[in-house]
Amino acid sequence: MSSAATDPPSAAEVGVAPAAPVPVAERAVPPGLSERALVAITAALTLPIFWLGHGTDIDVGQVLLAGDRIRNGDYAPSRNPGVPVVETIVGLLDPVGGHILINLATVGALAFTVVGISRLVSAWGHENGDLVALALLASPVTLIAGTSTGDFVWALAFFVWGALAHLQGRSVLAAVLFGLGIGSRSTTLLLVVAFLVADGWDRAHRRRSLTTAALALPLGAAFFIPAWLSYHRTFEFLTATEGWGGFANNVGRLAVKNYAAAGLALVVVVALATPALVRSLRRWNADPLVRFAVLGLVATETLFFLVPWKLAHLIPCLLALVLWVAASDRNRRPFLWLMIGAIAINGIVAFRPLTADQPNNSETASFEPAIVLGLLLNDIDCRIEFMDQPPRLGTGAWDCTLEPVRGPSEGVETGPGG
Repeated sequence: MSSAATDPPSAAEVGVAPAAPVPVAERAVPPGLSERALVAITAALTLPIFWLGHGTDIDVGQVLLAGDRIRNGDYAPSRNPGVPVVETIVGLLDPVGGHILINLATVGALAFTVVGISRLVSAWGHENGDLVALALLASPVTLIAGTSTGDFVWALAFFVWGALAHLQGRSVLAAVLFGLGIGSRSTTLLLVVAFLVADGWDRAHRRRSLTTAALALPLGAAFFIPAWLSYHRTFEFLTATEGWGGFANNVGRLAVKNYAAAGLALVVVVALATPALVRSLRRWNADPLVRFAVLGLVATETLFFLVPWKLAHLIPCLLALVLWVAASDRNRRPFLWLMIGAIAINGIVAFRPLTADQPNNSETASFEPAIVLGLLLNDIDCRIEFMDQPPRLGTGAWDCTLEPVRGPSEGVETGPGG
């Protein structure tokens, strides 16, 4: 007997219409947090903090002075080469609502960044963008910067939404947003270039990447014309405080500060993810998210090696790292929740293995392991202690925030590095 004789009749043969395809909108949607939920979580984490003064960053006072000069029709960068977009925002908001309004605006920029990261992961064909975005938000370094008078989060917000506009084929809007990101922080240029190289690696996208670059880079440079003018039409505004202390010194500071920003728990989680991250490199030619994450991480870590200053300078590195995890086979919700927890715990409690010999000019350190207050709780404690003092150099707020990184710092001279 033939097999045809034993096969069941088809739906058409018995007069039953075949099932219609399930509409895309009705298909099972992977579990995830809505954008409203992401905004609500951002608000819940930041609103209890943002009102505690301008923040503890060493440059806050200079940014406020730059904003004051802008209101008076003059300009000089808060520090070279300047952050003209954020200095202007601060200059406009400070007389209206002081640190409350400035920091609240920064919280808004952080919420936009979180939502934008979630969309960016999805736009490049990967799942769980909501948890990837929460991984960046959970970092105490991100929360500190996102509730303070500073430029780090503004630069990321403009960059992420510029990336989304570019992927939608809106090169002019992307260029404007990328330009604003560069004007918010000049080193955003590294992320912009890494992103456009990652997208333009595909021949089909090369034209749009070149178009966006041709528009964005001159616009970003134009924001620094006032700084150029303030230095009598010379490029001295590009000179910055020296960050090089020798190869061994910079490697040591790079390692210590990366560890301090990440925390022991995240170091362990990244070690677990490393085989998957390496395997993802096999899809270099097929996956732009892999390309951007790796290029972005290499570029930003290289910059930090050359200038290993503030922990907040590592926020773009963390963004690249969590995006690399999103591009790997570790992009599973249980693992991402584990990563979020590992990142967040560093804000509550931290393990400090070393104490610096000279907190602002470290060359060696002593092995003095200690369990200390995490970065976020320590920063809140420092804000409460110093929020009634005008934000300026020498108040002790900056040194206070670095104690989880390098140990007690009573009686040391304030400085940016260590």
